[in-house]
Amino acid sequence: MDAVQIAEPVTESLRRPGGTEEEGRFLLVPHGYAGEGRTRVWVGDIGGAQPVATAERLWLRCEPVASEGAAVPLFESRCRDIPMHLDRKAEGLRYTLLSVPTAAGCSYRLSLWQFCDTGAPVLLARGRCEGQPASLTQRFNLWFGTCFYRHTDHGALAEAFTGLPEAYRPNVSVLGGDQVYLDTAYANRGWVLTPGFGSANFSPLALRSETNIRRKLRRIFSREYRKTWRGGLRQLLSAGQHYFLAGDHEFWNDYPNPPGFLPTLWSAKVRHIWRDCARQLFDAYQLPDIQTCSRFDIGDDLSFFVLDTRLQRGRGRDGQFTDAATLERLQQWLTGLRCPGVLVLPAPVLTRWQSSGKRSLMVKLGLGDHTLADTGQYETLVRALNACPQDVLIVAGDVHFSRLARFELNGKKVLEVVSSPLSCLPSAPAAANQHPDVFPDRPIEGIRAEVEYLKAGTTRPHKRSVISNNNFVTLSFTRACAGVSVDVVCWNVNARNGQGEPAIDWECREILLRTHKNEQAL
Repeated sequence: MDAVQIAEPVTESLRRPGGTEEEGRFLLVPHGYAGEGRTRVWVGDIGGAQPVATAERLWLRCEPVASEGAAVPLFESRCRDIPMHLDRKAEGLRYTLLSVPTAAGCSYRLSLWQFCDTGAPVLLARGRCEGQPASLTQRFNLWFGTCFYRHTDHGALAEAFTGLPEAYRPNVSVLGGDQVYLDTAYANRGWVLTPGFGSANFSPLALRSETNIRRKLRRIFSREYRKTWRGGLRQLLSAGQHYFLAGDHEFWNDYPNPPGFLPTLWSAKVRHIWRDCARQLFDAYQLPDIQTCSRFDIGDDLSFFVLDTRLQRGRGRDGQFTDAATLERLQQWLTGLRCPGVLVLPAPVLTRWQSSGKRSLMVKLGLGDHTLADTGQYETLVRALNACPQDVLIVAGDVHFSRLARFELNGKKVLEVVSSPLSCLPSAPAAANQHPDVFPDRPIEGIRAEVEYLKAGTTRPHKRSVISNNNFVTLSFTRACAGVSVDVVCWNVNARNGQGEPAIDWECREILLRTHKNEQAL
């Protein structure tokens, strides 16, 4: 399709962040690198129960633009118009996933257009992204955040993201889990004592027919996704490449284990239907390519591995956190690294093993959460991390606090950055945990490293003592003579400095991830 010469009439739906149910219904989300020279772009009509018929009337415009320090390649000087239609469906959603050619390191302005009955094109949505860089000649920024409870956000995340200094704008963003709270969306109906603990928790849902349960849950879950994506996350989702990981609240607390304090979910029948309805929407919005792990490299300088540890998790202690083939890919990546690696997970590797005592009983009864150390594949992960020949940076969330820790493991440095929450669920406050003192907390023969905690997030008063300030992190990678230099900045979502930028909660500059001599690679 040749480029259509059009002006850009900004519709009311693009001009206003909120409004009626019909406004802001279209969304463009760059959905990660699709291999060398391509980008996935998710396009969705999140208008509600009856999306408009838009087949054969839409096109995506992909326009290369110059950015700081990078000109548009000559072969990529023209914009590209891609005809498309929304060929996939989920409850309250029509969407598609495109694979769009993108040049290495080139910036693109994306826009979604539709022909009206009058023949005049109308702008429906905007986005921007960059092609996968071929090297670290330019600064590369990773944004990471988890746990977004939309009811307490009040627009703070969108404002903080918009106010980020240009130097920290993300090339890639990872939403590491709990983008939606489907259990509280169900519970927060009727009389509510505290968020997540409403009278609906005790409704006799199991007495209804499966068809009736499915219809009800689809309606509640779909509404939660629409309000979250077109509301608090919209600003973030339109900018940069995105990777999505699942937290437990994309299903229910401590999924897939039965939650002790949600009586509605004590029924196996309800859990089965609930899981299916939630997974269908997660796949539609966050995992349309159905890949539970992704790897991408920035030339020969830096390698990333993004791993979901929730979607395939087994029940109880020592269940799996992923399938055998994905675990093998992770092991091969870690042990085969020839440059520093960045491992991105939903929850920390540096965590407690809940093997005995009161805490273990609470978790078993569904009144606490299983950690990654409570899974049967944790030892395999730790041994692969121990065998890794390069420095590794782990990025994780979920735990409702932020911190930075490091330890020496088998002749190399391992750092773990934790960031959570973006917007805290009021019933789940926490302060930064400075334990365990030794890695791993779950004893593994031949592996033991003392842990140093470098930074911890700030807190504010709460009726249950204190609560961590809402936060996200940016990690800025640049090439260094001995490896890769990293600036880690944790930003306070709700505080601003004199320039209107999000205030810095804590920072650690010029961390060096060394490239070690890899004799196996020579």
